[in-house]
Amino acid sequence: MDRESFIFYRSFYEAIKCMPQDVQAEIYPAICEYALFGKMPKNLSDMARGMFTLIKPNIDVNTTRYENGKKGAQYGKRGGRPKKKTATANGVYSLTYEQEVEQMRNDEKWRITICEDFNITAEEYDKRLFRFLDRCNDDKARKGKEHHDSFVDCQSHLRYWMTKAYPQQQTTIPQAIPDNSSVPFPEVGDDFGGMDYEEQ
Repeated sequence: MDRESFIFYRSFYEAIKCMPQDVQAEIYPAICEYALFGKMPKNLSDMARGMFTLIKPNIDVNTTRYENGKKGAQYGKRGGRPKKKTATANGVYSLTYEQEVEQMRNDEKWRITICEDFNITAEEYDKRLFRFLDRCNDDKARKGKEHHDSFVDCQSHLRYWMTKAYPQQQTTIPQAIPDNSSVPFPEVGDDFGGMDYEEQ
């Protein structure tokens, strides 16, 4: 369905501005046509297609929110985000790992808090979120854990994982930041919330 506007994040701009001018000339119209008219781009260069693939999930999430808001208004309900966005009709928490990470990535207040607490940049935070998603998907593959028990549980898991995966951030002694490939996934118990780890 056609839209009159869409959300364009600063992170889109920061990523696209690093691309060559010819790629930028491809990606901007591709984003606009997809977000406003739902048209998938065709004949993009490999670099532009890769950039579009990274941006598309953000557009999809916001389009879904927009459509849900319109449906709520149509039935006399307040539009926008539902009060219990993270739960299904029967009250069972159902956000996937991907949805949780996306929500944490787009929550400005939460991102600022984490960046300050761990003394990292927004770019580093995004990188760690993607690694955290890999960690959660690893749990899914090994333990059959489909999602966290709640969104607060997910946030607690992220904080715990970061303290274990990036221990150098917890000390005042300067240390070299290891290559992402060398940072191990810390082992946690079967449940993410509360006391979900072994005493060390």
